[in-house]
Amino acid sequence: MRAPESHRQSGLLLSRIAQALLGFTLLAFAAKAIADPAVQARYTPIVVLHATSMVAWLGLLASQAWLAAEHRLDLHRAFGRASMALVGAMAVSGAIISVNIGRELGRPEVTVVNLAAFVTFLPLYFAALHFARRRDMHAHRQAMLIGTLALMTPAYARVVQVAGLPDPVAIAAQVPITLAIALGYEWKVLGRVSKPVLWMLGFSLGVIAVMVGVLAVWFL
Repeated sequence: MRAPESHRQSGLLLSRIAQALLGFTLLAFAAKAIADPAVQARYTPIVVLHATSMVAWLGLLASQAWLAAEHRLDLHRAFGRASMALVGAMAVSGAIISVNIGRELGRPEVTVVNLAAFVTFLPLYFAALHFARRRDMHAHRQAMLIGTLALMTPAYARVVQVAGLPDPVAIAAQVPITLAIALGYEWKVLGRVSKPVLWMLGFSLGVIAVMVGVLAVWFL
């Protein structure tokens, strides 16, 4: 049994967005490793674990959206339950790496930026589970998408660094990219902006604003 066409198309669109984010992330980190081979010395086991879990998350988002679109709901629910372990691995390894790299480089701002990503992602992940239980599948998909976009800052930073631009450009780029993707998806699917998405985007951008404020007070 196939899902209704509108539901199917929105799921397939989300899957394509997730695939694009995955491809961009792989290219960004590969470009940084090629441009600055010294960073490869920091590929410790926990860094490899974190990178693997993050890539797995993007792959999971793409596959989950596809499974839902094709009405493969048993597999979708099974992978959804398993995602809790993956999210735990992402969060724990990400927190450890954020603290370690801040100390190693003498740049606590890196720690602040990386932790802010998970401060955004985790509540939106659990909001997505809540929306799924309420069968509000559009809000469920948007919570997953907006939460994932919050995790993209390190990938943006790698591109900025390879281009020789100041690191804050990555944070500045995150806001328009998040808005463009989330609102573009919203408009394509609904033709309007729903209240849950406004709240979720407000939360995501609010965390960025607080993060920037903290960094400004701390370093300026």
